[in-house]
Amino acid sequence: MSADTAPKPAASWPAAPEPPIDEAVTLRATEWMVQLMAAAGDARSEAECEAQCRCWRAAHADHERAWQHLCAVCAALRGLPAPVAHAVLARPARRTGAPGGPGATGGRRGALALLLAGGAVAIGWQFERAGGWPGLRADYRAGVGQRRRIALADGTVVDLNTDSAIALRYGPAERVVVLLAGEIAVATAPDPDRAGAARPFLVETGHGRLRALGTRFTVRLLPRHGEVGVQQGAVEIQPAGGGPTRTLQAGERTTFTRAGAAPPTPASPTDTAWTAGMLAVHDMRLERFLAELSRYRHGRLGCSADVADLRLSGIFPLADTEAVLETLPHLLPVAVHRFTRYWVDVRRRPD
Repeated sequence: MSADTAPKPAASWPAAPEPPIDEAVTLRATEWMVQLMAAAGDARSEAECEAQCRCWRAAHADHERAWQHLCAVCAALRGLPAPVAHAVLARPARRTGAPGGPGATGGRRGALALLLAGGAVAIGWQFERAGGWPGLRADYRAGVGQRRRIALADGTVVDLNTDSAIALRYGPAERVVVLLAGEIAVATAPDPDRAGAARPFLVETGHGRLRALGTRFTVRLLPRHGEVGVQQGAVEIQPAGGGPTRTLQAGERTTFTRAGAAPPTPASPTDTAWTAGMLAVHDMRLERFLAELSRYRHGRLGCSADVADLRLSGIFPLADTEAVLETLPHLLPVAVHRFTRYWVDVRRRPD
């Protein structure tokens, strides 16, 4: 037996901006929203972020229009029934052009969805014991759907994403964090009481070593490669197979294997949204989106081939993946079929 989720009656939304706002501007407004949410609680960071956001809004009339539209839709949420009450919809500008290019339409005509976590962004700080995975030999781990923040003895802070595990190897010559599974965000601290002879800080993976050069960065371990993004400072990538090293600067990200690192590409503030309990995506295929969401829940989550290429963008709360699934029919022409709690398929909604 299956249970289907169909869209509820449409709510009254603010009209789409006219003339339409370029999607790049809408995306940047979304990124500012993410940065402000991530800075909440840190008075200095929050004040700096707010000042920078005000400057961006003042730089062009469309920046302010995009921001005000997001705020207007947020205000409209108060009258919506749960769980849709955290969905923010903003229609992107119409585009014409070749598939995959800056003017693509079709599957990309879906609305920009912003799911704001609000007070529901709960963080799981407990351990989850699972047999037969690298977490069993870890010093610290986070289970499926959990996140954990670790303050190390030297002042370095490590955030563990869902289903992640690390081991520590601190010695006289170096400080090493071994990423055994999953994804981490690292904010390094100077080596205490070792002025002039500070031990290097390294993250070790099966694909290579990353040397922090006074930095904040993220690392994700995948079966065939690793991913690294730098938010502050720089990171030196040392491939495990002896390939050439590459140094990433702040605002860059890349993938790396045992053989070497790919050329860097621009990073985005949304890359670290998970540290604030959010999944931030832009123009992502539904199939990939569900694969990312499935990292935060147990069981199978997939979709049929005829909806795999539908696109969506937005920021979704990781604390409640069920609520995210319930909003999908409001954003795309799909229905959610639940065969059991642990077997969920997303299929095209009948006309």
